[in-house]
Amino acid sequence: MTGGPVPARTLLGWALSLALAAPALHAEVSRVEVTSRAPLDGGRTFGEVGPYEEITGRIHFLIDPAHPRNRVIANLDRAPRNRNGQVEMSADLSILAPAEAGNGNGIALVDIVNRGRKTVMRFNQAGGEDRYGDGFLMNRGYTIVWIGWEFDVPETPAAIRIDVPLSDGAPAYPIGGLGFAAVRDTAAWIRRDPGAVVSSDRALAFGSSQSGRFLRSFLYLGFNTGEDGQPVFDGVIAHIAGASRINLNEPGAEPISLGQFDATSFPFADAAYRDPVTGAAEGALDNPRARNNLPHIFYTNTSVEYWGGGRVAALVHTTPDGAEDVMLPANVRFYLLAGTQHGPGTFPPGPAANTLEAQNPVDYWWHMRALLAAMEAWIVDGEQPPPSRHPRFADGSLVMPRTLDFPPVPGVRSPEDRTAGTRAANPLAEAQGGAGALLPLLVPRVDADGNETAGVLHPEVAVPLATYTGWNFTRPERGDPDDLWPLVGAYIPFPATRAERESTGDPRPSIEERYPSRQAYLEGVRDAALRQASERYLLSADVEAVVERARRHWNLRMEGGD
Repeated sequence: MTGGPVPARTLLGWALSLALAAPALHAEVSRVEVTSRAPLDGGRTFGEVGPYEEITGRIHFLIDPAHPRNRVIANLDRAPRNRNGQVEMSADLSILAPAEAGNGNGIALVDIVNRGRKTVMRFNQAGGEDRYGDGFLMNRGYTIVWIGWEFDVPETPAAIRIDVPLSDGAPAYPIGGLGFAAVRDTAAWIRRDPGAVVSSDRALAFGSSQSGRFLRSFLYLGFNTGEDGQPVFDGVIAHIAGASRINLNEPGAEPISLGQFDATSFPFADAAYRDPVTGAAEGALDNPRARNNLPHIFYTNTSVEYWGGGRVAALVHTTPDGAEDVMLPANVRFYLLAGTQHGPGTFPPGPAANTLEAQNPVDYWWHMRALLAAMEAWIVDGEQPPPSRHPRFADGSLVMPRTLDFPPVPGVRSPEDRTAGTRAANPLAEAQGGAGALLPLLVPRVDADGNETAGVLHPEVAVPLATYTGWNFTRPERGDPDDLWPLVGAYIPFPATRAERESTGDPRPSIEERYPSRQAYLEGVRDAALRQASERYLLSADVEAVVERARRHWNLRMEGGD
């Protein structure tokens, strides 16, 4: 846990207030222990919101195994019960909240931890290097909440984890699906319990990578409806999850080791479409558990989620056979952050280590900030967000690898022979969801430079100094050279000069042939950034920071320094 010591008088006061509030606690939350409450970052002031405080503690739950909303939890019927027939569990709880509650924006932003680690703070770090960066989230007044859901996270001071009971079978399994209930009930408690430590009118969930897959499963299993029948989250941002979910709700599940290759199972798209493998028709949201209380949803993915790890992001917006575009539901938007990798590589780009090419440094968090603001406006004011942007069959921007037509850059191997692997099993679907059937691989089309043409194009991708990919082959001394290194893309710089291009036979025009001067290049980047800001894929306040990063990139490539 984080946070400094709290005076005994303060702890006593909080213990008393919680004891007094106990009868009002939401039915699924039995009690909360606050172990620390202290000013955030030395009392730093965040814009007009003012100071924040950091609250840490332990939240306890009582789960009714007979409740219809809980019956989907595997092995819950075999869990030990208290004398009232309820299942008990508890989890770590961490909260950042405005010291003056009235200064907040009324939204609880629940960050689904990834292997016990916080991820949402990356929204701040697009504007700075330290933990709180430019304070983007706090400046906007969010109450930020972390709740444990992974029972096998090692017990360390910084980890956020959950303790769940074992089933009474042989062998005795952890009942991992209770992690979904913990997230559901914590959000419902904050929204609807007058005795909650913090309260918010609305709730928004963010999950990245494994925790993005957690959110796709959370929705599929119907956990966005509380035991009281009311909605849990108004909005969900499932980031870099592709078409995958997480097989947490199964006997023997080990959340921290759940990899990427065993997580993509039918159904893939949200609406129900006929599966050519099993003949079943089901949707990730269009099924009896999930149809009610659907939130507004953003799926944000990088190029990696199209190419690697069996995540097959295209299946969210195509039919199950990968043959046709589908219409996304009205409550869903899908954004490809074109020319990016799973998590941005360092800048300046370091030398290649595990891969043949340097890692892709494009920082998509500038776009994520704008999309978060758009989600906020959607759930608070009903303002429609920017249109989905992703590759499609209809305009020729979604292709099979063998038709990619990647340029013949000297020394760079084309990924045109890639495949997607096979479907994982889905125990809730007919015939296990066609487990073992081949997944279709569909990827974004590229231009003559090898850069993607569809999606949200970062200004440095739209006005490029390099080729940016969502794939990167393994360096032979690091592994099988026929494999893609997991979760990374490539940075393949353009030749600086015409002479360099001609000497190497690179088909891509050089930087000096593209842009007559640094000023011309930066004007192009600024124009692209301003256009994206007008379309709400970038915040106007972030335009100059994006241009400054482009200036550093130019200096690195053309002047040998920063």
